[in-house]
Amino acid sequence: MSGTGQEALLAPSPFLSAIAAPAPRPWEEALDVAQALSPMASASYGRNILKGTQSQLTAADWPEGDEPDSNGWAPVWREARTLCQLAVPLSICNMTGYLIGLTTLSVAGRLGQFELSTIILGTSVFNVTGLSVLIGFSSAMETLSGQAMGAGNHRMVGVVFQRAIILTTCVCVLVALLWTQAGRLLLLFRQDPALSHAAARYIQMATPALWCAGMFEVFKRYLMAQGVVNPSTAATVAGLAMAPLYSYLFIFWLGLGLDGAAIAVNATQASMAALLGAYILLRDAQLRGRELATWHGWSREALSGWGKYLSVIMVCVEWWTFEALIIMSGWLPEPDLAVAVMGICINSSGVVWMVVSGGSQALSTRVGNALGAGCAGIAKRATWTAAGMGLAVEFVAMALVLLLRNHWAVLFTSAPRVIELTAHLLPIFALSLPGDGCNIILQGLLRGSGRQGTGAATNLLSYWCLAIPLAAYLAFKKDLGLAGLWWAIAVTNTWQGGVMAVIALRFDYSKEAAKAALRASARQASQDSGDANGGLQPLLEQGLLTPAAAAGRHPAAGAQPGDRGERVQQGPGPG
Repeated sequence: MSGTGQEALLAPSPFLSAIAAPAPRPWEEALDVAQALSPMASASYGRNILKGTQSQLTAADWPEGDEPDSNGWAPVWREARTLCQLAVPLSICNMTGYLIGLTTLSVAGRLGQFELSTIILGTSVFNVTGLSVLIGFSSAMETLSGQAMGAGNHRMVGVVFQRAIILTTCVCVLVALLWTQAGRLLLLFRQDPALSHAAARYIQMATPALWCAGMFEVFKRYLMAQGVVNPSTAATVAGLAMAPLYSYLFIFWLGLGLDGAAIAVNATQASMAALLGAYILLRDAQLRGRELATWHGWSREALSGWGKYLSVIMVCVEWWTFEALIIMSGWLPEPDLAVAVMGICINSSGVVWMVVSGGSQALSTRVGNALGAGCAGIAKRATWTAAGMGLAVEFVAMALVLLLRNHWAVLFTSAPRVIELTAHLLPIFALSLPGDGCNIILQGLLRGSGRQGTGAATNLLSYWCLAIPLAAYLAFKKDLGLAGLWWAIAVTNTWQGGVMAVIALRFDYSKEAAKAALRASARQASQDSGDANGGLQPLLEQGLLTPAAAAGRHPAAGAQPGDRGERVQQGPGPG
């Protein structure tokens, strides 16, 4: 999102105070305590960063009623509070970031129905071919950084961060080259020629925004793995404040129209990325030389391990389905009207998605830290607490949609037919929310445990093998039009939510905790030149690894780094 100038960064302000001097939190206090522990306990003191939990290693050391697998409501309420401390700032950050896009859409929509349809179609291409890919890549950081932080391997968090920066930049270059042919791609998908030409120019002018948005997502997840979420929220709030100013300046005051809308998006994205990047530079400089430091300079390790970022598929599959619906709506009679209505409904879905995704990201961080520290009980309790909270939010959203359905589209346009048709579709949209919420939240469990492949497979089967064919059948074969497209999504979301619930019920938390701890300790062993058991010692102490297994997995003297990695990969498969 965009960057303010140096004056805004240096001048005293509530925003700068919020990011430069955050109030002490239990997370940070626990990390300070962790400095006093020896390297031998690196995997163990990862428990200290489980905000809201105890730092000891055995169930006997936990206060009564707060064991990881204890029954009763008290631990659940404590878990809900802990999740909220992470999820609320993240949800605000996500929602505010999404509202920035809606602000530009709303302002440009006042230019007319054609301009509204142009930005919706252009944004669809922007999301499908660019932003969804970058967010998918950055979501891998939730697994890699979360588990490394939970195991106390702070240096690896910095390496993952570097890798994400390099990968994001490379992807942006490739996408920018693809966008030079955006007009031809849209015509290939049988879009209206005038719309295709205008949308292609819009996304080509918004190319700088893609890299800035990708960097912001990487910055956010780097901090999120360390339990630092307020600066990301503050940066998006600042971006939201600047977005309407940029939009008015470039669209109306300078009279640039749609070109001005693209420039406004660039300015907003750049401002947000600059603000959060500046905070990270200041924070890492303060931590330099301390055991908590995650940045230890650029490492050649960042140039390897890119295959772990294929979790992009899990994010892209569902996102691309919704954008495909916008393309399909352009095949209906009166494409201007159909694309505008579908765009408003999908953006409405995005608002709810952004709220619930904060809970999913919090769950991913919580599960990653818990599994990395060997706390299977905490991971399980966090999963079901987050699922309940997510469903509650979705049912509240359902009620609001039904109450406001006749007035919602007024926020985007003054065209009477667009408003009327949107109100007709919103009840169907409301039915799609509970299943979508269940899916969103429980995807956080898969990301936190490193099982993105499972999420990608279920999303692919549900959304591309069920939703797309069903949408085409209902919209064109049964002549249901836009209603048919949304009925397909409602059915698919409900199905996918049920699939994810079954996966969560069958999830073996203890086995995943053992695997995560083994991976973390193997990485620690590769950095350890002392004890024969090196980073595997915490596993022996916790009973997660037998001495014989440790001897078999610990690399012999003279083994190459590749040998260590291969032996780690020979561990048991997902539970």
